[in-house]
Amino acid sequence: MTKFVEDEEEQVVEIDDLSYVGFDVVSKNSDHFKKINVQSLPTKAKRRATRLIKKAIETEGAGSKYVDPETIDGYALFDVVTPPYDLETLAELYEQSSIHYAAVNARTMNTVGLGFRFDDSVKGKKKLERSQNSKSKLERVRQDIDRSKRKMEELFDAFNIDETFIETMIKVWNDYLTVGNGYIEISRTNSGKIGYVGHVPATLVRVRRNRDGYIQLANTSKVNAVFFRNFQDLETEDPLGKDANPNELIQFKSYTPNNTYYGVPPAVPAAAAIVGDKFAKEYNIDYFENKAIPRYAIVLKGAKLSQKSKEQLVNYFRQEVKGKHHGTLIVPLPPSMGNDSDVRFEKLEAGVQDSSFDKYRKSNRDEILVGNRVPAPKVGVYDNANLAVSRDADKTFKTQVVGPDQKIIEKRINRIVKEYTDNVEFRFESIDLIDDDLQSRINDRYLRTEVITPNEVRETMGLTQRNEGDEVLPFPSNVKMKQLEMDEEQAKEEAKKPEGAPDGNDNAESGSPPKAGPDRDGGQTPAAVTGERRERGEAQDE
Repeated sequence: MTKFVEDEEEQVVEIDDLSYVGFDVVSKNSDHFKKINVQSLPTKAKRRATRLIKKAIETEGAGSKYVDPETIDGYALFDVVTPPYDLETLAELYEQSSIHYAAVNARTMNTVGLGFRFDDSVKGKKKLERSQNSKSKLERVRQDIDRSKRKMEELFDAFNIDETFIETMIKVWNDYLTVGNGYIEISRTNSGKIGYVGHVPATLVRVRRNRDGYIQLANTSKVNAVFFRNFQDLETEDPLGKDANPNELIQFKSYTPNNTYYGVPPAVPAAAAIVGDKFAKEYNIDYFENKAIPRYAIVLKGAKLSQKSKEQLVNYFRQEVKGKHHGTLIVPLPPSMGNDSDVRFEKLEAGVQDSSFDKYRKSNRDEILVGNRVPAPKVGVYDNANLAVSRDADKTFKTQVVGPDQKIIEKRINRIVKEYTDNVEFRFESIDLIDDDLQSRINDRYLRTEVITPNEVRETMGLTQRNEGDEVLPFPSNVKMKQLEMDEEQAKEEAKKPEGAPDGNDNAESGSPPKAGPDRDGGQTPAAVTGERRERGEAQDE
C-alpha cells in the first residue's frame, strides 16, 4: 500500500510494499446447485423447472417470461436443503492451514486407518456357549464362525476393485471432519446383494427435504443430477425419473443442534484461527520476499513533489529495491526539489521483524488443535511435552475421541455385515497404547485368574480358534485349595480305619490270615517234638 500524507511543512511518502492474496471466507460461485443448466436436466426435472419459471398466470396467451434465478436453482428443482455453511469453502479451509490439515489427517488415520477385523457377535458367542457340552457341536459352530469371518473379509476386499475398504473409509471420514458430512455409496446386483461400496464427495451431495434420499451434481460442463436412496430403502422411486434402480447412500454427519439435515465440522469454530494463521504466514513470506526490508516513510521537507514525481519514486522502490539481495541504495530525487530541501527515511516498523506473529500463530495452532480435539504430539508438536503427559493425552484421545467415532461408524457398517451373517461383527483396530510385552503380561494375569479363555486371547492376536481353548484355565489358588480339600477327606477316612488295617479293610481283625504255630513261636520246632520224630523215623527204618 502506498499512501501520501501532505502537510504544509512536510510531505510524507509511505512505502508499504506488502501484497498478498486474501482468503475469501465466503466462496463465490462455488455451489453447483446455484448454477443449473435446465437443458441438461432429465425430462421430469425440466417439467418441474418449467412450472417454477411460470410466475404469472397466463391470460389469453400473455404471461411473464421473467426467469427468477432464486426460484429455479438446484435447491428448488430437486427439493433439497441448503447446507448451513458453504461446503466448498469448508473444503478449502482444509488446505489453508498446515495444522488443520495435519489434525484432520491424524484423527482420520487413528479412527479408520489402522485396519479392521471381524469379531464374534453376541449371537455367535451364545452359540458357542450352548455348544460347550458337546465337542462335536462346538467344533461345527467354531468352523461356521470362522467361515463367516473369511467370507466377510473376501467380500469387503471385493466390494471395490479400485481401492481397499480402508481407503474408502479414509476418504469418507476426511470429508466428515472437513465439511461435517461423509457418504458411503452402496450398489446392488440384480439379485439384490451388495456388490459395490465406494465414496461420494460430500461437497457434491445434498439432502432431500423429505429425507427420502440425496441428490448429487457432477462438476461437469453438462450438469448431471443423480438420485440416491437411503441405505436399505428399496422402494423409493427416482424423482428425476431416469433410474429404475438407484444406488443407496449411508450418511455420517457431525451433529449440530442448529441443523438436522447436515453436520458442522470442527473447522467452523476454528475458522478465524485458520484464516488468521494463513494471513500471518503470508505476511512473513512477503516480508522475506522484500529481502527483509521493513516499511519506510520518505519525509521531504521544503519541497513539493508533483504527482508524477511521487509515482516515479514509489515505482523505484517497488521495481529496483524489491528482490535485490545486496546493493547500494541510490534514490533518484527530482531536480525540482532544490538545494534547500531536506530528505530523510524513517522506519514505520520497530523491533525484530523476523517470524512476526510468532505468539499469534502458536495461539492459532492451539485453537485449531482444540477444535479438532487432537493432541499436539499427534501432529508433530512437542512443546513442553513429556512421556507422562503424552501418554495421558493419547489415552484421552483414544477413549473420548477416536473410540466414540469408531462406534458410530461400526454400527452403520454392521448393517452391511448383517445382510450376510449374524455370526460376526465389524470392528476397527484401535490405537495401541501398550507394547507387546506388557500386553502378554496382562493376558497371562487374566488367564491365571480365569477372567478370559485362551481362545479370547488368540482372537485379539488374530489367530485361529482351538476347540479346547473355550474353557478357562484352572486358577493356581483354586487347584491348591482343591488339593487341600482332598487331603483333608483322605485324613478323615484314615482316622476311621482300625490301626494296622490295610486300605479297604474295615474288619476288627488284621487283614492277614492267622499265622501257623511255629511261626508264632519264632519259627523253631521244640526239642521234645524233634526227638520223638527222630525215634519214629528210626523205628520205621528197622
